[in-house]
Amino acid sequence: SDTCKTYIVLKVQNLKSTTIDRRGREPCWEQDFMFEISADGKGFIIELWKKGLLWDSILGVLWIPLATVEYATDEGPGSWWRLHSEVIKNGSEIQGTKTPTSHEILLDVYFALPLDTPPDLDCRGWHRETSLQRTRHSHQDTKDSQSSMESGLSIQESKLR
Repeated sequence: SDTCKTYIVLKVQNLKSTTIDRRGREPCWEQDFMFEISADGKGFIIELWKKGLLWDSILGVLWIPLATVEYATDEGPGSWWRLHSEVIKNGSEIQGTKTPTSHEILLDVYFALPLDTPPDLDCRGWHRETSLQRTRHSHQDTKDSQSSMESGLSIQESKLR
């Protein structure tokens, strides 16, 4: 609902970071996270939480393998990711997520290149040894995505940056 407050928790290796909470059906946190992580990491978890009076409740979770993260020199348009309600584990190690929810989140996830990297350098084949990761977050309930398109806003304009 419009009175609901939500926030994001990002967990990578032994690090955890949280956004501020935002009110509304399509909150935008517009926060950047930068982590220095080791190259042996498997992936990271994004959790969407709803604030409660006594305790908070999780609305969805997403596992993103680090092997799928590309290098970039600048922010991109991001991608919408579907959140899930269950985490898949092998022992204590997270392997993925399953059971989609009605929630999606806009993320721009990339390994940052060093500042002195030439702009014309093709880095798609690089090994993922550089240790910076950055994300931008926005949220939408997929039931409401049609209403933003019908209101005359393009999908790109409805994503606050």
